[in-house]
Amino acid sequence: MRRSLVFAFLLLTLDAVGAQAAGTAIGRPLIFGDGIACDARLLPWHSVWYGHFSGGTARYAPNSPSALVDWHDDKLCFPSRRECLHWQRAERRLYHEIKGDWTCLPLR
Repeated sequence: MRRSLVFAFLLLTLDAVGAQAAGTAIGRPLIFGDGIACDARLLPWHSVWYGHFSGGTARYAPNSPSALVDWHDDKLCFPSRRECLHWQRAERRLYHEIKGDWTCLPLR
């Protein structure tokens, strides 16, 4: 039942988005969390790409050794490598002060 609801939501979302498909976390098992971006079996795309990005920014207080770090770590799935790389470029522009890691890997 839950799987069919998730799949129905995915279809409605893809109909609304149309050709401008973006990254998705649909099908991510809640119990596993961080390591899994999505369940590729639930996605109707011909190819599925796993995208991971981590990086951050730092804000330093004047005359103080303390800093506020804004760390961003996200995992999403994409229908193409091109969309995955586009997403990563946008994230690197926002979170470029502290270098993390990023990758796009084909799942199918």
